[in-house]
Amino acid sequence: MKKVLVFPMYGIGDVLMTTPAIRNLKEQLEAEITYLHMFKTTKEILQNNPFIRENIHFPFLDAGRLEGVRFLLQFRKKFDCSINFYPSNRRDYNLASFIVGSPLRCGHRYVQRNFFELNFLKNSTIGEDDRLHNVEEDLRLLEFIGIPEKKLYPLEVYLTEEEKMFAGKWLKERRVAKKMLCGIHPGTSTFKNHGKKRWPEKSFAALIDRLGGDMGDVAFMLFGGPEEKTLRDSIVSLVRHPEKVLSVEGISIRQSAALMEMCALFISNDSGPMHMAAAMRVPTVSIFGPTNPVWVRPWWVKHRVVRSGLSCSPCFRYSPKPLKCRYNDGYACLTQVGVDQVFRACMGLLSELHF
Repeated sequence: MKKVLVFPMYGIGDVLMTTPAIRNLKEQLEAEITYLHMFKTTKEILQNNPFIRENIHFPFLDAGRLEGVRFLLQFRKKFDCSINFYPSNRRDYNLASFIVGSPLRCGHRYVQRNFFELNFLKNSTIGEDDRLHNVEEDLRLLEFIGIPEKKLYPLEVYLTEEEKMFAGKWLKERRVAKKMLCGIHPGTSTFKNHGKKRWPEKSFAALIDRLGGDMGDVAFMLFGGPEEKTLRDSIVSLVRHPEKVLSVEGISIRQSAALMEMCALFISNDSGPMHMAAAMRVPTVSIFGPTNPVWVRPWWVKHRVVRSGLSCSPCFRYSPKPLKCRYNDGYACLTQVGVDQVFRACMGLLSELHF
């Protein structure tokens, strides 16, 4: 049995994409896995995961550096292996792994800023492979721990019966339980300028109008965090039939996942909720601009990826550098994605699913 420590990554999507590797570790090695989180939301999304022994949150970004070091020292020399899953090209993660001092410290070598982000502090590394999904990049690291043959699994969220019952009650109270449900996430994280990954809100509103006329008795649910409320409200104000649109407010991330599970279709930018929908096995249409769908497309679920096809896209690589458009911050890779394109992708996917 190996004791394995997993270091924090930033977002919900990155954390969910580690769940196939976590499952392999537990099933093939009977590993005792401790998962550290920077954010409460990522800890919450992994609650009840049967393959994780300890699920721990520590506010690294809010705590002082000395306090963070003191927290990490409690784990020193207590693990056989520490893993910086992909992508974690940040010096703080590498320093944290070095402080804990596991005999095996594995992760990736990165194309950008590999030396400056101190990736040499890991003692077992593999290079990035642009042909692979992030899930596959995570699975590659398991070879260092003695798992040469990895099994492919979907992303996983383990909801309780109470959380599933909540979703049914929430929908019933709003009188949409018997309607076809379409989930939409029009936002993204704003970290490292990723707010620029958003398809225009006017385009989302126009898409809702088109789908509302073709999908029959449908209700649309707009998902996102409290910081995206203004965005959701704006979209509701722009649609022709706002009574068909519900803004999902004031519930936990796990309750949001339970509501997503009830959807026939999910439409999203490249974001954490896109991966949540995939984990709930919801057919997904995703809109990509500067980021690479080869790396982060919806995993293990029926999906369509919609892009503008500009030669400069994708341009983003994993490093601490913020997202930046090389052409005057225009992000034409997103603004040139047409409503008709996304509409056709949605209707094509629904047709394939026999809706």
